[in-house]
Amino acid sequence: MSEYLNCGTHGKQPATFVCRHIFDSMKTGDAVGFYWSKTNGDYDAICEDCNELSDQDWDAQKADLVNLLCLGCFKVAANLNDVEIEGAA
Repeated sequence: MSEYLNCGTHGKQPATFVCRHIFDSMKTGDAVGFYWSKTNGDYDAICEDCNELSDQDWDAQKADLVNLLCLGCFKVAANLNDVEIEGAA
């Protein structure tokens, strides 16, 4: 992972990428789905609604949809959706 964030809760953590809906769910506590992957050490996740977008629709909207979370917050968001992140640093 090449980028790090200084999180007020988790301190210095690797940056992850999530859709806006997952980011917002951290405030509401609502489960929105959590489809995640790890590619070249980078974590990312999208919600149920974003997972249903076509590749063309995602590409058209991704600039407005992608947010950063620290890895610690990423794990909290995953847990909110009953997803366990195995092997996360």
